[in-house]
Amino acid sequence: MNDRLKVLICIDGSENSLRAVEFARDMLISTDAYFSLLVVVTPLDCDYFMEKTAPVCDVDGISKAKSRAAVCLMEEAGAQYCLMTLTGVPAEVILKQSARHSLVIMGRKGSAASPKVTLGGVAGQVSQNINVPLVLVP
Repeated sequence: MNDRLKVLICIDGSENSLRAVEFARDMLISTDAYFSLLVVVTPLDCDYFMEKTAPVCDVDGISKAKSRAAVCLMEEAGAQYCLMTLTGVPAEVILKQSARHSLVIMGRKGSAASPKVTLGGVAGQVSQNINVPLVLVP
């Protein structure tokens, strides 16, 4: 698997991240690519998805909610993939994981971005600091 194209697709459950999954699937499914779907769960996600009375954050549950549609797209295409769930600051986690991949694909803006924003904060931070090819999907 060392000579295979390793593609990191960053997903957050937003329409933009699903377009990134569709782009990767359509462009690279005919190659011998291996896909890693990355979900980064943050403390804000815990506040948004969890009941205030919950004793701990259900990171796996949040990941499943954010990745459900992306996983379906990959499975329908018969693509080889793994789902990675990590916690932390999204841009930092993406940059760290990018070192293990040949290509990173992500939405131009995430679920928190305003419609007036042309480049989301995470995408902007990643694009300025990444050392591998990056595709930002509108």
